[in-house]
Amino acid sequence: MRIAFLLVLAVVVSPHLLQIAAAQPMFPPGMGGDYPMYYSMKLVMSTLNTILLLVLLAMYVSAYRETRSEFLVGLIIFDIAMLFYAVSSNPLIQAHFGFRAVGLGPFAMLPDLFSLAAVIVLLVQAFRYR
Repeated sequence: MRIAFLLVLAVVVSPHLLQIAAAQPMFPPGMGGDYPMYYSMKLVMSTLNTILLLVLLAMYVSAYRETRSEFLVGLIIFDIAMLFYAVSSNPLIQAHFGFRAVGLGPFAMLPDLFSLAAVIVLLVQAFRYR
């Protein structure tokens, strides 16, 4: 049920993020030759990472309140570090502070793709053993 909700949320949010990314160039004017598609995909994946990590953080904190497990403290710290990564790697956040990624090609989005895969595995495990 929860996984279905997250998937529906991802399907609803993704087109809006792509529309925002298409309206705002991810690199400075006059610096062509890069593929904006990769930065649009990065925007979607980093935003999904942020949303899923917030859900995962809420689950870990809830489980910690019930069990007071030291292992969950480590998972909470790991989740917060990943959350900082997801927020700081979002192209909209980077553009807000005046930075633009240029010339990375597919390497602009690959770290976010691997991070998203890891977060999905953690979520599946958290839902399975909850």
